[in-house]
Amino acid sequence: MQSALAQDVRLSILPPICPRTVEETGLSPSFLVELVSKQLYDGGAMTLAALSERLALPMSVAGDIANFLRKERLAEIRKGGDVRASYVFALTDLGRERAREFLQASGYIGPAPVTLERYADTCRKQSVRKMAVTAEKMAKRFEGIVLPPGMLDRLGPAMNSGRSLFLYGPPGSGKTFIAERLSGILDEHIFIPYAVSVEGHVIRIFDPVNHRSFDVGGSLDSVGELLEGGPRYDRRFALCERPVVIAGGELTLGMLDLNYDPLARYYEAPLQLKANGGIFLIDDLGRQMVRPFDLFNRWIIPLEKGCDYLTLQTGKKFEIPFDQIVIFSTNIEPRDLADEAFLRRLGYKIRIGYISPSEYVSICRQVCRQLGLEFRPEAIRHLIEKEHAARKIPLAACHPKDVLSRVVEICRYRGIHPRLDEDLVAQACRDYFMEI
Repeated sequence: MQSALAQDVRLSILPPICPRTVEETGLSPSFLVELVSKQLYDGGAMTLAALSERLALPMSVAGDIANFLRKERLAEIRKGGDVRASYVFALTDLGRERAREFLQASGYIGPAPVTLERYADTCRKQSVRKMAVTAEKMAKRFEGIVLPPGMLDRLGPAMNSGRSLFLYGPPGSGKTFIAERLSGILDEHIFIPYAVSVEGHVIRIFDPVNHRSFDVGGSLDSVGELLEGGPRYDRRFALCERPVVIAGGELTLGMLDLNYDPLARYYEAPLQLKANGGIFLIDDLGRQMVRPFDLFNRWIIPLEKGCDYLTLQTGKKFEIPFDQIVIFSTNIEPRDLADEAFLRRLGYKIRIGYISPSEYVSICRQVCRQLGLEFRPEAIRHLIEKEHAARKIPLAACHPKDVLSRVVEICRYRGIHPRLDEDLVAQACRDYFMEI
């Protein structure tokens, strides 16, 4: 499989098989008629090959729908050719009128969606819980990162479990940094549909902000040819890195529900749906406008059952996979956020605390290399024993970079080569920490 693909692509499953007929798409013929009409209305006269590309469906399916439109006098062939793919289709006046009506009902113009059943089946096959996170992977991902002894051996099993992870501790201790490093441990690629159809309603899932797609050209087709003469890669799915969706203080309960756009007239998937197959990082928990209790209450069933329930504007409620590692990060003590019943449902609870002087010095060495500063032990000793001690400020992982970058900024202002000495450290601390 790997020889057919770029070397940096690791497939979690074989590519979804391409539908060969209208029936195999799982979509109703009327839905496809509407979608093709809207595509032709938007794109004007189009070759069958171009129409097939925009629909992300094979020409056999696109051709069947286009021919149906011809029979109903909604479309016509503007230009023929020796090759079927070069046939140019365009809407008739009646077709354009119908297309405008279709657009009033749904403004979605994009790749054909997959059915909810097809999406759920793909999620199960490429579940994040099937990822193997090993000690070797963790060591490689955190190479050169200063962590308390034994921390990787606590974080690793949490990631390997596929369950939720609750990181808590004081501000600046590195919780967000650790959470973001953990996101890179999921090195497989998965298939994410551009959209899902639920009873004819379109929910757009693929989001270029949260999904990093990988263009493999036609190489997946050779992998997908599992039957003689046959099925190829279903291009209604984008090949993506396992997603990492991050939400902070801006998170509201509304972001966890379907968002119907009255102008576009289709649904946008909520954040947790976009995070399926990957990681959903909720940073700075407790700083949101919504009460932590309400937010936690929203997560109880998904975390426990592995499924979520969403509701269409029609009132129709449906089940959707909830397949992701949820990482909560907070500066607030857990018992001030939730009761024991919810905390028990969290998979792993790990405190990220202050660091030791030796760990602080190690981080300072790394920061000096990054900033082009010569490391001077006496200046760092002054930082720890004088500046921190006088202010009674515990050592946090964020302090070395924050303080030493200010030293460089002071030097730049004075027009001198960046250097590390006690006076510059004292000035940087004066304007970084609170006045004594």
